[in-house]
Amino acid sequence: MMIGNKANKNCKKLAFIFLVLIFVFSLLSQLIVTQGYKISVSHVVIEVRGADLTMDVYHPTKVSAATKLPCMIISHGGSESLSAVSLHAWEYARRGYVVLSVNMYGAGTADMPDYFEDGKPYNRNQGTSGLYDALEYARSISYVDTTRIGMWGHSQAYSILGAVLVVDGELLSLNDRMFNILHEDFSIEIKAEQLSQNADDIAVKVLSAGQMELYNHMKAEQTVIVNNYVKASRVMDNNCCLLKTKVAGIEVVRSVQTNLQIGGERNGTSATSATRFTQPNDRYKTLYRTNGAMERNAYYLIPDAVRNPDARSENLGAILETSVTTNAALREGFDNRSIYITYNPPTHHNGNLWSPAAISPTMEFFTQALGYNNGELSDPSTTPISCTKLLSSYLALAFATLATFSLLGFIGALAGVLLTVKFFKSCEVAVYEPKLKIKSVDFLIASIIAVVTSFVGAYFGSRETLGLTASNAFMSKFLPTEPGHFRLFFMILATAVCGAVLFGIFILISRKQKKEASVATLSALHVKISIKSVFKTALLCMVLFAAAYTLEAFLEGAFDGRFQFVDGSFELMKPYTFVRMLKYAIMILPITFVISALNNLTIVKGVSDAADTAISVVVNSLGAWIFILVAYAITFSTPDHMTAFGLHTMLPAIYLVPMCNYLYRKLFKATGSLWAGSFMVALLLGWRLASYVSHRFMFWGYTDTIAQFFGF
Repeated sequence: MMIGNKANKNCKKLAFIFLVLIFVFSLLSQLIVTQGYKISVSHVVIEVRGADLTMDVYHPTKVSAATKLPCMIISHGGSESLSAVSLHAWEYARRGYVVLSVNMYGAGTADMPDYFEDGKPYNRNQGTSGLYDALEYARSISYVDTTRIGMWGHSQAYSILGAVLVVDGELLSLNDRMFNILHEDFSIEIKAEQLSQNADDIAVKVLSAGQMELYNHMKAEQTVIVNNYVKASRVMDNNCCLLKTKVAGIEVVRSVQTNLQIGGERNGTSATSATRFTQPNDRYKTLYRTNGAMERNAYYLIPDAVRNPDARSENLGAILETSVTTNAALREGFDNRSIYITYNPPTHHNGNLWSPAAISPTMEFFTQALGYNNGELSDPSTTPISCTKLLSSYLALAFATLATFSLLGFIGALAGVLLTVKFFKSCEVAVYEPKLKIKSVDFLIASIIAVVTSFVGAYFGSRETLGLTASNAFMSKFLPTEPGHFRLFFMILATAVCGAVLFGIFILISRKQKKEASVATLSALHVKISIKSVFKTALLCMVLFAAAYTLEAFLEGAFDGRFQFVDGSFELMKPYTFVRMLKYAIMILPITFVISALNNLTIVKGVSDAADTAISVVVNSLGAWIFILVAYAITFSTPDHMTAFGLHTMLPAIYLVPMCNYLYRKLFKATGSLWAGSFMVALLLGWRLASYVSHRFMFWGYTDTIAQFFGF
């Protein structure tokens, strides 16, 4: 069954249609994100200590140096890029914020500097991953109100943000800073018991009139510094609260001077882990100045424990139910940077990226802390946009996802067009005549095998701990491969092994029963083709990849967008990242070849090519979807929504699995060869892996340019 001229003409038409759809869906997504071009989006690269730090910057189109707007700096987790936090970025931008969505060092198109902010060489467990550099950049933007900067991060990013706050403010209040000035600049000896007093009162007693004038001048400078501390941040409290530091040469315990969103999702496999941010343990009693458990998602006014160690916190009300416009104590608490909230939404780990249950309270906290939502909250004429209204961003994401699926259609159609070119014509061989009937026992058995296979693959892909263990054992010796990469390897490897075993048993039983073969033989799949044809097919897929990558670059330039779906995207890469992509693709290729063979054993007889492709995609993806649905059902049926089966690592599979299955079948139908689908899927997955890198897991520091280029 060869592709004839008529089919090729149709491919040209289809390629054009899918190309138009890519542009239309991307344009619609951009129009929503920019609110009809009322918001400007730009991709910014800044050079920091010899490395590129990359970010998407959003701001209202009509801004000037006289405009002073609050700013949100947001960033992603491990095995992700900045596109993962798109919903957050879009929603803050829609409310009038300047937004910096940052690729942490080593992720996306961000590089890894040779040394950190303090001059120390790279260590994966130290530093601020570029987020402090992003903070400094935000402060340099003329239209940013530097007294109103918030920072929010997901997973790896939020575990780092506490370190950013410590680097920025050194855990010191204004009073602490003035004690340091008395001690260091005026050589006044301060006793430990005096640190609970007002430094100004002590200064009046021990300084001369001339010295007091200098002291007050220095206090004005220090006040500016303190007022420019980050005003609100999500943190993991263990690296920014109740830490030892020195004031006037005396060791003390301090926390950062910032309004804090502490904690995260109800993530874990036990009630303790699911509620770990609200358990009444001694640390949280001390941190929150309370004698009992903390209420989830409620504002707490934290008293100054330095001045009054016995003071208790005050619950000012639940988030989404109180506001700085009606609650003077809340407004004053935010101004004094003394509001804490236990952030504990009813979702799983990556639900923080897209779940309304997580995004709405998060956004409410920051808009209240920074006093801005579609205008100044202090202005009676301001009409805030409800933080529960997120539909427009979901529509933008839906259109971006449709553009991504249109890309798959374009790849399939373009393959048909290229096969009319004389050079690639030899890549095309006859597709076997199908014998599998949809209303047959064999079809039912083959479908069950396919469902079980993808279910098993999804299970192994969800093994987060297994991925981390393998990564730590592997990356310092061979290729720099981090946990997210290994989870994908485990997923496709388990899929290939399980499918090969089950289909092998099915075929052997059929032969013993001397039944007519209803699934293809290996010879019918053209497993053995000439080396020349294999290389030409590889080149064909490289051309298809180049077309897809060119479209990605076009989307970024024309629509400030990317091929994107929930919790995933395909990103532009640095030159050396292409080498890593090829490296990963070569590692994956033997596995994708096996899966390509398994997927194409079962072409259905008596249905159209489109129907057969749809059946193949659904049947071969169904097991993974069922696994994710089961994980959701178990997770959200427990009282504390304890995460089941590594659910949060599996969201990209909802889209990646059918995308890969589509390419396996479509390119086999186009070429008659298993190699086309296996090459294309390997390149696609290699692209995703290479552009989704987490430096904390995989970068151990490169000694020279060659090592950096090849990623060894």
